[in-house]
Amino acid sequence: MTVQHKPFAITLDVGSSHLNKTGSWRSMRPIYVDRLPPCNKACPSGENIQGWLSLAEEKNYQGAWQLLTRDNPFPAIMGRVCYHPCESTCNRGQLDLPVGINSVERFIIGFA
Repeated sequence: MTVQHKPFAITLDVGSSHLNKTGSWRSMRPIYVDRLPPCNKACPSGENIQGWLSLAEEKNYQGAWQLLTRDNPFPAIMGRVCYHPCESTCNRGQLDLPVGINSVERFIIGFA
């Protein structure tokens, strides 16, 4: 049995770019799928969490409160009794700690 040695730069056989999904794929277009973020999907009240979190980050607490109460008419109650499944599905938890959405919600209620 002989082992065929290839030069270092040539490690793939001819035509293997289709198998390895490499090369020029100008004819293919990406397919964008509109999905909810995991925290919005897990929220039992269906809040727009990214919307009011971004407003709160900009220190627009009144706007954040208005957006929060549009989907949830009782944010003071929900901020205390919710078991916050949004935090367990938060993408940020894969980096360090999930966003304390429940705490931020209670903070925003103080500016109402």
